[in-house]
Amino acid sequence: MKPRNPHFDDDLVVWDDAYSGRYEGVAYDEQFDDQWRLFLEGRTGFHTHTGVETTDEYIDDRIAELTGVRDYLWRKRWGAMAPMMWVLTGRSRRQERRGVGGRLILEPKFPVQYFEGKRCLDAGCGAGRWTKTLASLGANMKSLDVSKHGLESTRRFNTDAEKLSLFDIPTRPDLQSAFDFTICWGVVMCTHDPRRAFEAVAGTVRPGGQLYLFVYAPTYHASEKIVRWRKEYHATCHTFEQKLDFAYRISDRPENCINQLDMLNTLYNWTIPLEVAEKWFTDAGFTKPVLLNAKEVPACGHHLLGTKLG
Repeated sequence: MKPRNPHFDDDLVVWDDAYSGRYEGVAYDEQFDDQWRLFLEGRTGFHTHTGVETTDEYIDDRIAELTGVRDYLWRKRWGAMAPMMWVLTGRSRRQERRGVGGRLILEPKFPVQYFEGKRCLDAGCGAGRWTKTLASLGANMKSLDVSKHGLESTRRFNTDAEKLSLFDIPTRPDLQSAFDFTICWGVVMCTHDPRRAFEAVAGTVRPGGQLYLFVYAPTYHASEKIVRWRKEYHATCHTFEQKLDFAYRISDRPENCINQLDMLNTLYNWTIPLEVAEKWFTDAGFTKPVLLNAKEVPACGHHLLGTKLG
């Protein structure tokens, strides 16, 4: 028997901390695993996508979003020949294709040397795009996830990738106050208790360190269309092929299917008000976080950066 679902059973989509402790956990190791398996298999809609791809060209785009420095890895590879090779290799023609899934508008930018030598945690690493991005900028990375295929992907470029649920982080003394920088991207709102998940992740940051959190906002993901799609998906799709067909059917283009499956497949798909997420930070001993995507209109999520007080 499935746990009670706040969206389908209680008509709740926007998270309130009063709900903490009300809902049950699920098999989180299964929630995203099929999409990471399809990513590794090269299935249309599940690779060469901004949300997952880990090849150097896509990582250069992530570095540019974080730092404002374009073609960082490309220039390291080709040096003075970089502009010429940019054209000869067809990289220029692939720029638009690399935008499938959308690009981030983040301000302020991190200095390009910011992550050099820092001990960083990717909590809920998925296929590892942020692990590889920060490692490419000189970070010493640890990656955590519960997905078998996500970890298989991440271990291609980070051997320190471990299967661990966010909710089990507090049981690990070695992870407490251990990191200069923790990133938790698109994970806590897909759990039964986003506040508890946040608190577990926040505990990994040392005093003076920073936490980068991305969660869905009560905009697109709380819309009538998305709630209706999710209700239909969970009521009518009983096999993975049915689920995949549904995701392709509602995608604006087949190459963007992972965005739809990612949104549909989780039992919990909370949206988090900005003031609630800000309170998480301050309650956990951080500064009021900076909203990095304040210039993104409309924004489907909040990109928040907070510094832990000493």
